[in-house]
Amino acid sequence: MAIAAQGVPGEAKPKPLPRVRLELVDVFGRMAQALSFPRSVGEIYGLLYLAPEPMSAPEISEALSISKGSVSTGTRQLLTLGFIRKVWLQEERKDYFEAVLELGNMVRTAYDQIFKVRAQNAERRLTDVTDTLADEKAELSPEEYVLIKERLARLTKLQKRGMQFMPLLERLIK
Repeated sequence: MAIAAQGVPGEAKPKPLPRVRLELVDVFGRMAQALSFPRSVGEIYGLLYLAPEPMSAPEISEALSISKGSVSTGTRQLLTLGFIRKVWLQEERKDYFEAVLELGNMVRTAYDQIFKVRAQNAERRLTDVTDTLADEKAELSPEEYVLIKERLARLTKLQKRGMQFMPLLERLIK
């Protein structure tokens, strides 16, 4: 993520963001990537989280030096998750956005819509792979079969341990 420093000659250049804001924008961008979202989604949220006023899509695009398409896609995803909201400003035709600051609600939403779904998908995929291994046993050498079966057993055990923590995690965040 870079700050827009170039522009049309003669036009006022946007004021660069303070370093602390840049660093937090970067933190949110990396968190989004860790959750398999585009980095720009996290950067947009980080920018809005620290913004003193609602921001329009062009302002977000300019501040983060990202395309209008990335801003449009990112704000749509954040709106769907409930992490940002549209704000109406009198006499303005553009959409403005602000971050939802209630982090507890965000954590619950992220857990329900991202983490829980991915954990369930991982469980299903491991079951599918185990079934495939059983179906293809005859096509594998005995050594290869034993190796894959042992590694799948390890992954399944780890996945089941993770699933045991989910009810505890749900109680903590709900």
